[in-house]
Amino acid sequence: MRSSLSSAPGFGRLSGVPLYVPGKPIQEVQRELGLTRIIKLASNENPWGPTEAVKARVASVISGSEFEGLGLYPVSDGYYLRKRIAERKGVALDRVVLGNGSSEILEMVAKAAFLDGGSAVIPRHSFAIYGIAAQTAGGRVIESRASATELDADDILRSVAEDTRLVYLGHPNNPTGIRLERAAIERLARGLREDIVLVVDQAYAEYEDPANYPDAAAYLDERPNLLVLHTFSKIHSLASLRIGYGLGSKELMGFLERVRSPFNTNHLAQAAAEVAVQDLAFEAFSRQKNTEARTAFVQEAARHRCQLTGACGNFMLLESAFPAAELFKELLQRGVIVRPMQGYGLPNHIRVSFGKPDEMQAFWNAAGPLLDGGC
Repeated sequence: MRSSLSSAPGFGRLSGVPLYVPGKPIQEVQRELGLTRIIKLASNENPWGPTEAVKARVASVISGSEFEGLGLYPVSDGYYLRKRIAERKGVALDRVVLGNGSSEILEMVAKAAFLDGGSAVIPRHSFAIYGIAAQTAGGRVIESRASATELDADDILRSVAEDTRLVYLGHPNNPTGIRLERAAIERLARGLREDIVLVVDQAYAEYEDPANYPDAAAYLDERPNLLVLHTFSKIHSLASLRIGYGLGSKELMGFLERVRSPFNTNHLAQAAAEVAVQDLAFEAFSRQKNTEARTAFVQEAARHRCQLTGACGNFMLLESAFPAAELFKELLQRGVIVRPMQGYGLPNHIRVSFGKPDEMQAFWNAAGPLLDGGC
């Protein structure tokens, strides 16, 4: 007689961990609906890249040489990319760690923190991977107060339990598009217990005005248990290559290296990111295009009397008068992919990524008749 794996303690616990549901890919919609033109505005990708310089670097790797090629393992610790990142961020090389997307580093720190159990404090309506990473590693989730329009640093501090090991904070937060002010970030960096790792996910930070954005990395020297994450998937437009990085103390990086898988970032990704991290002009270009897209979106939403949330990132949260799942399906039939937010506790919201002007016009052509008077 065969027994179910769910009866085994470890597998039984995993059966209660929610699955991450990504944005629907274009190919899947083409296959299911037979549509020829599809606009994807579901996964917060940058529609303006990658740059020609990045493409040329990837092509050189594919062509191969004495030192690199698809038949060779990558540099396991990503030394050369880490060196570029360290120079860009003004930190020592041993304070940088690479991940297969920044999401892998979220998992790495959870794996390190919850070897003996414990809890993670996560604001409501946060990126789903925070909770999944904590629970998969054996931790439990404490949800702190937050809304679609507000993050509450003081409630994060109040929510900390005796066994809390991690605090996850999206900054700006995905999917709500909001962030904390500098004083609130400072209260967290200085107010959390010293044995708690504060994980600040800055995946969308590059879309913010550098002069006004309260970068959590300013507190790296002050708080050894601070991990600041960035990704090349968003403004750098390298989502398919899956690479991100974390900044922290030498001690914290040492622990993450012990749970990092060997060769966790591939050579194509490392090579492309080496070029991308130095391209400040492309960042500025993408930031400007994003600002233009946001301004146009807000203006068009006002015409349809839509309620919007968030002023950060490369996306907008839109509330409708009817369930997000229904709106998502209706838009899908019209060849537009957005992200319904019912799984984030926002049953009447969709998240819309900013595309190129023609893509945004396609969204409003499809969504406008559905939303008129109904938002």
